[in-house]
Amino acid sequence: MKLDDFANNYLGSSGESEYLWDRPRFDNLNSALGGFQNANPLLITTAWQTLLESPDLSNKLYPKAFRNISNNPSLKKHLEKYLLCLGNNKYCLLVFDPSFTSDEPVHIDASKNNTKKSINSGYGIWRSKMNKTVANLSNFGYLGRGLSTISDIPNSDRKTVFNMGVYEEEVLNTFEPQVLQYGIENSDWPMIICKPPKKIFTCYCPTTPHKVFLKEGEGFKSLAGIYTRNKQDIFGVTICLHSFPDSYAEAGKTKVNINGITGLVISVHNISDSCFVQLDATESQIADLLNANGPLQGTTPREFEKCSFINKEGDKAETNVIGWSPDIMYFDPYNQVKVLTNPITNPGDSGSALIDSSENVLGFSFYRTEINAVKEFSAWIWAASVFKAHNLNF
Repeated sequence: MKLDDFANNYLGSSGESEYLWDRPRFDNLNSALGGFQNANPLLITTAWQTLLESPDLSNKLYPKAFRNISNNPSLKKHLEKYLLCLGNNKYCLLVFDPSFTSDEPVHIDASKNNTKKSINSGYGIWRSKMNKTVANLSNFGYLGRGLSTISDIPNSDRKTVFNMGVYEEEVLNTFEPQVLQYGIENSDWPMIICKPPKKIFTCYCPTTPHKVFLKEGEGFKSLAGIYTRNKQDIFGVTICLHSFPDSYAEAGKTKVNINGITGLVISVHNISDSCFVQLDATESQIADLLNANGPLQGTTPREFEKCSFINKEGDKAETNVIGWSPDIMYFDPYNQVKVLTNPITNPGDSGSALIDSSENVLGFSFYRTEINAVKEFSAWIWAASVFKAHNLNF
C-alpha cells in the first residue's frame, strides 16, 4: 500500500486534528507566533518534539543498545524522521528504520501508552534544548538588531521577525506544558514506520545554474548554492560535500572551479553535507546572482509553502514544502536536519538553493527518493544549519 493511502485512511477517523490549535486555549500562542496560519506548523512540530523526547516513546523507537547514550551521534542517525503534511492541517511522522524488514509500513499512535509523566519529561527535555538554541541564536548574531522584546513588535511584522530568527524567552514561555499536554491528549499522533528508501543523490544556484567542476576536463558534479561572506569577511559560495569522491574535501587545500572562477574550499561540514568555497572574485564579477534574505530560522516552513530553485538546466523549478525534520528548530552539531518537497530534483541539482516566496533560503538540494518509493520526495539540507556551520553572513 502506498504511504499516502495508508496515512490518509488512518487519519480519516480523526475528528479532532483539523483545527485543534485554532481554539481559545491556544490564543496566547497563536498571538505570540503571528496568527494561526504561522503558528499551526510550529505547534505541530513542538508537540512532536515533546513526544519524541518522552522516555516511553523513545524506548520504543531506539534499540536497547542505544538507551541512555543520548549524546552519542549514532543515536541521532539511527532513525531518519520527517513530519509530513497531509493536508487540512493533518500531519503524520514518517520514520525510516534501517532494521525494519517488512515491505508494508506499520503505524502507531505516539500519544497512546505514553504516560503524562513521560510526556512532561519530554517537555522538560524539549524546553532545555530550546533554551540552548535561543542562546545559540543570540551568539550567532540573530538577536540584538534594535529589537527589545516580542511584545514591542507589531503583529504584522512578527512573521518577518521570526524569519530573522528572533525567538526570545517571552515567546518560549507561552509553550506551557499543560497546553501541549492538552494538544497531545485531544488529537491523533500517527507515526508510520517503514524501511528507508533508496536515496538518489542529486549530485551530478543564481538565476542560471553555476556549475561546480572538480577537475579540468571533467563534467560538472553539482551546483553552487548561495554567494555570501563569512564572519571573517571572506567572499565565497556554498557547495555540497557529496559531489567530491567519498564525500571528502580538505579545507585549505581542495580547489574547485565554479562557473569559470577558481575557488578554494576553506571550510567543510560533514553533517550538513556542505563546504564554503573562497572565490578569486568579488560580488561584482559574479553574473546572474539571486537576491535572498538569508536562511529561514526560528520557525518551521509553512504547510505546502511555495518555493523554487534553479535546476541544472537553468530552469526555475517551482515546488511545495511537504514535510520537515521534527527537530528543525534545534541547533545540534550531530543532527542532519532537512526539509522535504515534492520529488522534483534530479542528478546534477545537488547544492542548489531552495527559496521560499518571501525570498528566504530554506535548504540546499541533497537527495531524492527513487521512483515508486513508499513515499517519494526531494530532501534539502536545512539552510540555517549550513549558515551556522560555516559562520556565514546574510
